[in-house]
This record gives sequence, structure tokens and C-alpha cells, in this order.
Amino acid sequence: MTLTAQIRASVDARRTTQSGLATGVEVKPISIGVDAGDCDLVYAERRTFGAIGYDEINFATGGLSVVKLLFVKNLSETSAIGLSAGWSGTQFSIFRQDVTSWNFSPMVNLGSLTLRGFPIRPLGAWLLSCPNSDGFGTTVGGSILRVGGVPSERYEFYAMGT
Repeated sequence: MTLTAQIRASVDARRTTQSGLATGVEVKPISIGVDAGDCDLVYAERRTFGAIGYDEINFATGGLSVVKLLFVKNLSETSAIGLSAGWSGTQFSIFRQDVTSWNFSPMVNLGSLTLRGFPIRPLGAWLLSCPNSDGFGTTVGGSILRVGGVPSERYEFYAMGT
């Protein structure tokens, strides 16, 4: 079985200016789209943060040995969330602990909130797309992506791969 999908991100920005009786409109559109025809699995869930303040997505649970698309949406209107590697030694290979070779688990200062990982602001989203490529193997770098957030707040993710 082959799963086909179209991955698209687009922005249609418009600015209107007024000068006397004349109105000017400036349009700045951008659209990026790729087809993903080399995936056969989808793993998607909507989750709530527990009292510990983080959740771990284990891609192996969803049967993914390679991640080719990852979309994470913060459903909170007030709180930021952060993406980082799982700390158990089975981290997802796009994020690594400081003690491993990549030294990539960024500390991000968001004013009064400091996140260890990549931040997603309230109602924001993050997209990783690498269709028709090797993707990110979960058996090489690990299968766990940790998502940190405020207890009782929600997020959702959508992952595709093989």
C-alpha cells in the first residue's frame, strides 16, 4: 500500500495604505508545496499534557521507522510548548541531548518562559517535511520526541513515514 499526500504551506499577505483619496494595495503571496508519494503510514493524535508538564511521542508506537512528515500544532491560546528530544536515550534524531555528538537541544528564552527545545507559541504550528528522501530514521537516532507544555493544555501531531 502506498499513501499519497500533498504538503502545502501558503501565506497571502496584503497591506493596504491610504494617501488622501487613493488607496494602495500591496500583495506578497508565497506558497510551497510538495507531493509525498513514498509514505505508507500515518500516526496522528490529539493529546493533553499531564501534571509532569511534558508528553513523549514514541514514533515506534505508531509503527514509524522513518519520519518524512511531522506537523505539531499547539492548541493552547495562552501557553507556549517546546519540542525536544526524549531524554531517555531513545531520542528522535532531529533533536539530540547535549551529551551526544550534535549538541542540539537549544535553550530558548521567551521572556518569562525558558524552553529547552524548539518553541511553538500559542496556537502556532511547526512543520518538518522531507518527502521522497531518506527522512529521519527512528531506529538510528531514537523514536521519542518530547513535547513540553503546561498541564491540561492540548496539542496535536501528525506524522507520516514508513
